[in-house]
Amino acid sequence: MFLGPLIEDGFHTEPGEDGAVPNFWPIGNGKHMLLFFSHKRAAQYYVGDYDRSTHRLIPDYHGRMNYGPLAVGSLHAPSATIDDKGRLLAIFNVKDGLPQEGWSNLMTLPRHLSLDAGNALRIEPVAELEALRASHRSVESTAIPANGEVILSEIRGKAMEIVAVIDPSVAREMGLCVLRSPDGQEQTRISLFQRAHRVTGTSALQIDVSTSSLRGDVFARTPEIGPLKLEKNEPLRLRIFVDRSIVEVFANGRQCLTVRAYPEREDSNGVSVFARGGEGSLGSLDGWQMHSIWPELQGYAEQ
Repeated sequence: MFLGPLIEDGFHTEPGEDGAVPNFWPIGNGKHMLLFFSHKRAAQYYVGDYDRSTHRLIPDYHGRMNYGPLAVGSLHAPSATIDDKGRLLAIFNVKDGLPQEGWSNLMTLPRHLSLDAGNALRIEPVAELEALRASHRSVESTAIPANGEVILSEIRGKAMEIVAVIDPSVAREMGLCVLRSPDGQEQTRISLFQRAHRVTGTSALQIDVSTSSLRGDVFARTPEIGPLKLEKNEPLRLRIFVDRSIVEVFANGRQCLTVRAYPEREDSNGVSVFARGGEGSLGSLDGWQMHSIWPELQGYAEQ
């Protein structure tokens, strides 16, 4: 039965955007989320109040979960549900970053979406992923000189989780390289740009895959860059999941970026930390090899 439009928006979205594959669920604090896909700008959402008498969503704010080019190795259509623990969980389709080879697309890790006390969106990997952790290595606090790079020789893998705490200090840009070849010819850069917006001073998180692959069939694309506002003296807290052709980065529980990467070389499995335009420091870093979710591969973790 048609009850009327749930929401109409000509302010946050752009002309030509649509609301495909809608998912409408309570998200906590008395609020609801409309999670959907636009064929022009991909995954996005509204959070607000649901008026049950008029069946209208009155949005408090709008946000996006895809910031780079549509359908070139990044987020596509979402699916969401409330699980038996009352959590709002979402999983997204991820498009390929190269021509299809007999199959198409894959899915992200499940994300737990919630609201903090101020009703700001929280985006975190589900806690159950920790059950996939295998062999563990850690790195202690390490100073990163201005315009320098430190190779973390004990941390490497193509199927792994990394938890890192970074103090960018005065660095203009600071972050990690994953899927790095020993000579740096292949690497995927994950970094924070401090004061990325000259007026507001807001920082930005990026995944740059421009040097991720030496393959000739990988599509060209710009970095995936999303806003991430850090409070004064708040460190950058990253949870990075690498699974061969996909990199997902969760930052401070408030941002998540996803991009496909296709390193060609077998030895492109290293990790490094770098700083640009000033010094910074790596507070701590833990890395785990990851087991497969498939029962027939439960004992397997790629080094």
